[in-house]
Amino acid sequence: MTRKTGLIITIIVAVLTLCCSFSCCVSGIGTLAGGGTYELGAESGQLPSWMGLPLVILALLAWLVPLASWFFLVRGKTD
Repeated sequence: MTRKTGLIITIIVAVLTLCCSFSCCVSGIGTLAGGGTYELGAESGQLPSWMGLPLVILALLAWLVPLASWFFLVRGKTD
C-alpha cells in the first residue's frame, strides 16, 4: 500500500467518523442541557443530565479512529 492510498483511506475514515460522532455529540449535549427524554413501552420520562456525558466522551473518543488509521497506514511510509 502506498502513502497516497493510506492517506485516502484515512480521509474517508475521518469523514465517516465525523458524521457518526457529530450526531452522538449533539445528543449528548442535548441531554446535558436537560433535553433528554425516553419512551419505553408505556413508560416515558426525563433522563438525568449526567447521562449525556458518556455520549460526549464517546463522540470525542471516536476521533481516535482516524488518528489510529493514519498512524498505521500513512506514518513512516514512502511513496
